[in-house]
Amino acid sequence: MTSDQKRARLALLMGMVAAWPLTGLAAAGLVQFTAGDVQLRRGDSLSRLAKGAELDGGDVVLTGTEGRAQIRFSDGGLVALYPDSQFTVTRYADGAGTGEDHFVVNLLRGGMRAITGLIGKRNPSSYKVITPTAVVGIRGSAFMLAIDANGKVLVSGEQDEIEVCTQAGCVGVTAGEAVLVLSDQELPVYSHTRALLPVPELPTPMLMGEQLDVQGRRAFVYIVPAPTPAPVPVAPPPPITAPPPPVPVAPPPPPTDDYQPPAPSTPPPPTRPTPPPPTTTAPPPATTTPPPPTVRPPFVFVPVLPIFILPPPPPPPVIR
Repeated sequence: MTSDQKRARLALLMGMVAAWPLTGLAAAGLVQFTAGDVQLRRGDSLSRLAKGAELDGGDVVLTGTEGRAQIRFSDGGLVALYPDSQFTVTRYADGAGTGEDHFVVNLLRGGMRAITGLIGKRNPSSYKVITPTAVVGIRGSAFMLAIDANGKVLVSGEQDEIEVCTQAGCVGVTAGEAVLVLSDQELPVYSHTRALLPVPELPTPMLMGEQLDVQGRRAFVYIVPAPTPAPVPVAPPPPITAPPPPVPVAPPPPPTDDYQPPAPSTPPPPTRPTPPPPTTTAPPPATTTPPPPTVRPPFVFVPVLPIFILPPPPPPPVIR
């Protein structure tokens, strides 16, 4: 190996070593999608958040009444924010291979849908979403969370299981279940149904509830199912009895030698059928009509003239 090749390899190795610490200093997340009014609060400055912007620990994302945003974190996790939301990246550390994993975010209002990344798979206890009345931890990988205008928190599971905790204790929520947190002093209440929150199709997040309350503000609808009626006892079917065995039938006795065929019966003499009596039909009544009057033809007189017969003329003389 020549000296130039050695110097080139050494320069490449030094460049890789110099760039290695930068992976730990990379941004926590990258904005993949924004729509409507979306702003970023970083310290005392407030600016418009656009696609491609980077997020770090301590950044606050604010969405307006029609604002939506989607963030992909460095561990591959996704967070979709809905209108009227305030989302803060409280603490984030993607310590792949070092054990320093932290994903702690705060949702003060609005709603979000989250799909956990590698941090939630490597260390589920380090993944937390903090709300004013509850803390959401994960044992699975997907969930939805919404806060209404009265501060009630609705959490629904989408995959595997999550854990919702208050000061009164924690409850587990499996896929398809939902719980309602009324206050931080009460256990979450199961609603036993999916929340009426449309699931967004990534990378386009959708609005989590379009209902309005009496004051014209956005609200979320919770459904409490009706009590399940008691099952009606059903009488068991009658037992099936086997059919009785067939009764054997004795065969007819065999013919004997003194068997005589029965004598033929004499047919009765034929009887002549009696003709029916003749039916007499009365002639139709004669109708007497007077004869027509005799009309005598008129008399015509034809006169007769006398006829005279003359002798024939003599023959002409013969000249000799």
